[in-house]
Amino acid sequence: MPKVLIIGYGNSLRSDDNVGCHVAQMLDRHYDGDPDVRVIGSHQLTPEMAEDIAASEFVLFLDAAAGEPAGMIKTAAVSPQPGPASFAHHLDPALLLAAAMELYGTAPPARLLTIVGGTFEFGERLSPAVAQRLPEFFAEAHALVESNLHSGARRKRDIASLQHR
Repeated sequence: MPKVLIIGYGNSLRSDDNVGCHVAQMLDRHYDGDPDVRVIGSHQLTPEMAEDIAASEFVLFLDAAAGEPAGMIKTAAVSPQPGPASFAHHLDPALLLAAAMELYGTAPPARLLTIVGGTFEFGERLSPAVAQRLPEFFAEAHALVESNLHSGARRKRDIASLQHR
């Protein structure tokens, strides 16, 4: 069971919409062989991801956002939010966490890290604004992963020390 699950999602044919998958691939290469980290890159969020979410201790969602200014990076906590009974065609991170809770009885803490896209037109290249901020987006994602990998180890040490008292 991985401690951290990274889910990057977006359309690879819509320029900046693919930035979540792009950074997920970067993180996958960085954590290659680490059993505590699992990375999923996908065109969209799917109900099948609920099982992977429930089996993790922390989930990081990576996505592009619409708005202004292009290249702005945002992070937000994600909590389970129930939605429509039929969610197969429109899932967001909160609804996917709710599905994990309903189907598997648990939903771990989660964060959504986004970067505002400059263009969502057909194409496979990132806009200049997003490409310029890509290293910072990766660094923020990496920091979130690291803090959750180490916080789990710290919690285990704290519990073990309490048990030996």
